[in-house]
Amino acid sequence: MEKKGNAKNVHSGHRKRVRENVRCNGFSQLEDHRFLELLLFYAIPRADTNAIAHRLIGEFGTLNDVFRADIARLSKVEGVGESAAVFIAAIGEAVARSNRTAVDKRAVFKTTEDYMNLAISQLKGEPNEKVLIFCFDSAKHLKKISVISQGDECSSFIDVRKAVREAMDSNAAFAVLAHNHPSGSAEPSANDLDATRSVCVMFRKLGFLLADHIVVGGDGTAASMRANPMLGQMFC
Repeated sequence: MEKKGNAKNVHSGHRKRVRENVRCNGFSQLEDHRFLELLLFYAIPRADTNAIAHRLIGEFGTLNDVFRADIARLSKVEGVGESAAVFIAAIGEAVARSNRTAVDKRAVFKTTEDYMNLAISQLKGEPNEKVLIFCFDSAKHLKKISVISQGDECSSFIDVRKAVREAMDSNAAFAVLAHNHPSGSAEPSANDLDATRSVCVMFRKLGFLLADHIVVGGDGTAASMRANPMLGQMFC
């Protein structure tokens, strides 16, 4: 039987060779599972991360889908564990954050298209549902972006009280809600409509205006509820 120490030396030598290959030849020559194997070196100290990388891609389909997966699902893959799952999810979050467009605070947001582009810039590529509120001043400059709530890849909820609190704290003249459907279209669901009506009613009672609610689909397209003839009256 091979001693554990020898097994450790085998993995150590392999990892050294992989790192040396990347140092000399760069990352582009690595297949997706090899790239994932390399990343897992830094999350899983003593294991065959090549096999784990294959299992991850086999479970989720693509490298991009691995990075978009949530921690709970990642943890269930054999050999991954909680620490490595957090590491992988953190890489996905880093990619999502780096892809977000910085917002020019001097910009003026006047049209539905402006709101949709803003929502896309903040939500495109997000692996899980996230609800944002954009708070604007009377000159239509963006004052604040706040996360209202977060869910999984299929659902989230709108925290009405938090939406109101964020609008009040920023002394907003008006606000726009936005959320994403990571694996679906930009078509608002029945739950989206009910929650939006609740926010509109609460805002009116407190003297705030909810100007729109933008839904961003998994393909990066966006839809405005206010621009929909069947839904626009709720914002009046």
